[in-house]
Amino acid sequence: MISYMDLIQNCFYSSTKWSWDNTYEHILETPRNLLHFQIPNGFSIIASNRNTKFNYSSINISQIERLEGSLSYLSTSTDLDKYYKPSSTLALNNILQGYRNITKEISHGDTIDHKPFLLYGKIYFPSQFIEGMIIKRFTPNHQLIVKFVNTPKLNKLTQTTSIFTFYLQRQTENSSHDFIYSTREALFGFRCLYHFNLDNSPSTFPINKSTYISSKIRKNYTEMNPSTLSLGCELWYSVGSVSPGVSIASRYTTYIDTMRYLTKSLPSVYSNLNPIKSIQSIPYAISCIHPLTFTFAVNPLLGTFESTYAIRSDAYFKTNSINDPENSQNKLSSYIAKMGIVLSSKYQFNIYSYDSDLIVGAQILRSKLSEVKQNDDERSATKSDTFDGIDKSPKITEDMPHIGKQNVVYKVSDKEYTESNNINLLDVSESFNDSIVGNKTKETNKALSEYKETADEDAYITSLKISGNITKQNMRVAWEGKFYDWFVSSGVSVDMKGLDSGPRILKYGVEFSYIA
Repeated sequence: MISYMDLIQNCFYSSTKWSWDNTYEHILETPRNLLHFQIPNGFSIIASNRNTKFNYSSINISQIERLEGSLSYLSTSTDLDKYYKPSSTLALNNILQGYRNITKEISHGDTIDHKPFLLYGKIYFPSQFIEGMIIKRFTPNHQLIVKFVNTPKLNKLTQTTSIFTFYLQRQTENSSHDFIYSTREALFGFRCLYHFNLDNSPSTFPINKSTYISSKIRKNYTEMNPSTLSLGCELWYSVGSVSPGVSIASRYTTYIDTMRYLTKSLPSVYSNLNPIKSIQSIPYAISCIHPLTFTFAVNPLLGTFESTYAIRSDAYFKTNSINDPENSQNKLSSYIAKMGIVLSSKYQFNIYSYDSDLIVGAQILRSKLSEVKQNDDERSATKSDTFDGIDKSPKITEDMPHIGKQNVVYKVSDKEYTESNNINLLDVSESFNDSIVGNKTKETNKALSEYKETADEDAYITSLKISGNITKQNMRVAWEGKFYDWFVSSGVSVDMKGLDSGPRILKYGVEFSYIA
């Protein structure tokens, strides 16, 4: 679960059109969230509040070995009303640290009205450790970040206790560059990241000579890219210790809603003799449906190679029940819920020591049930809605409710595709498609669409993460959810190869967070 101040920073980036994922620092964010997730330490309570339109504060009280806490304050020049929400309306998705949905990078073509800034400060007690950050935007593509830490308890030593780090960042739609300097050992750094859109679709449509393709379909078909390849590196050099550092990483990710992409970007094929018989031709394999992220990182100086893989699958569950069976209208209630499963793994190898390590993890997310009511007349009307033996909605999605319709591809056979001698390809609008589909498809799509309208806002209510290290034989478990207006996070870290008496608990804790 991200902290309150990180949430405000994300709102600031979204409001000023700055991409959080378009940087080399976060190229390994997905495997880090799924395999090396944080676990609360002890018992802590966090209360946060929006004091004014531009000011935010947060207080944290925790009990580990002794009573500790922190006080945070943040101020910004940008109005965040569009993105900021209290915990009563804030969805759990917005604060979960899990699979990153890497959407197409934000375009910086639009100019901003002013040069926004953000000020952040935090003090820990009783240690009086201080940290702070300043973000200043100069242009839509350039910003400066200054971070500093101060540790008063080290003032008696000869070394400097205050450390400043400067980040000069530049972002475009397909690249980012960071120039870094830190006062600690006079450290210089450079980071860069480049994105390459990949189009896995065929260059031409497999259709006959009588096919007509509108220019609008061609444009949408070629401009939408279902996947992205990101390549980047970072270089470091410390003047104080005269030591260099370098790393290279790549990330391949699919970030689209596959079924929505296929149905909107691909044409609708139907026969001239009977336009009601409409079918969707989808020339994609099932392996392209689930969003996935693959990363590969190399550190030549240390001789380490690591690769990670993460795949996510969302499924919709639908169950039917009868309310008031004695009622003449005989109402039916359909309950729809959503479940997400994320699987991840990481393999690391060192060419110098021949040491290897394998980490596997999983995340299970669950949503609340949403009720969709319908009459028997509507339900009975959906049973006979087929055409020439071809079901407009693939029957596999009805017989297997644990598989969401967005996760099944129905590809027409050659016989169905060439059923008519004259097949045309037209630019059919969404309203026309709604008018020609049958009641069965409309009934199912209506229920799913009504659910998805609210699912985007409050899709998941609980999250369970499990991660295990094969070599070190330790396991991490974390549960996150929402209890009324409170966000709850708990977890435990266990060493499975205890020295004497079996498993040993390394860390555990529970955290409650409230946002006003």
